[in-house]
Amino acid sequence: MKLKNKLLERLLDFAVNTVKRSEEITLKYYTKKIKPRVKDNLTPVTVADIKCEDFILSRIKNKYPSHSIHAEESGITQSPSEFKWIIDPIDGTKNYMRKYPFWGTLLALEYQGEVVLGVISMPSLKETISAAKGMGCYSNNKKCKVSKITSIKDSYLIHGGLDYIVAEPYKNNFLQLVNQTYYNRGFGDCHGHSFIIKGQSEIMIDPHVAPYDVAPIKICVEEAGGRFTDLCGNPTIYNGNALVTNGKVHDAVLKILNQNLESREVYKTV
Repeated sequence: MKLKNKLLERLLDFAVNTVKRSEEITLKYYTKKIKPRVKDNLTPVTVADIKCEDFILSRIKNKYPSHSIHAEESGITQSPSEFKWIIDPIDGTKNYMRKYPFWGTLLALEYQGEVVLGVISMPSLKETISAAKGMGCYSNNKKCKVSKITSIKDSYLIHGGLDYIVAEPYKNNFLQLVNQTYYNRGFGDCHGHSFIIKGQSEIMIDPHVAPYDVAPIKICVEEAGGRFTDLCGNPTIYNGNALVTNGKVHDAVLKILNQNLESREVYKTV
């Protein structure tokens, strides 16, 4: 069943309002010295992560109690609902801890397994990006469009953590891609993806992600005219890595990343 536009508008308004209200929590702790604890997966979590997620969860459970939830800190709550909210209270916790402004709160909604809306809020940068299926993508109410660049040699490349990239079988192919692009920089997390969404860069490689890291990225870049897949070309947020581009260079990037890699899924156009 297709989601009606009026319902989608209401859901998006709720999501944007919820995330904007959560900024009071994250900005409050951002000005303080906070001690993180290390989770089982060896990543840090702070009181700000927990309190922000609790606030968003309370809003969702109050308004949409039947919906499923996948939240970074509290896990998955399944229900028979066709809707699932996906929450990352602070994407870029390590940046947040050291007072780098490149972090954000992410909220997305899946309907029947497809991401249909997303919100990326970067309070320290005073920027909110949001999108819903068929409704476009906006940054602080200004419409976003990916760049029109069509060649890798003219493209700007953004990448996440090099430690993950060099540990993967596509390390040499990644270095080849770096050599072929016009410019490259390491801006991780939602901040890095925002450059693709707003047309300031053409390629973002995120080698190690969870669904809550990229769920809103997918709908935002697609509504801005770009493309989202994993590093093998599958249009999913669930395979542990992501390639985000302006769409025009996507296939060429996939081909470079997957050449001569017999151990990986064969590159395919999707």
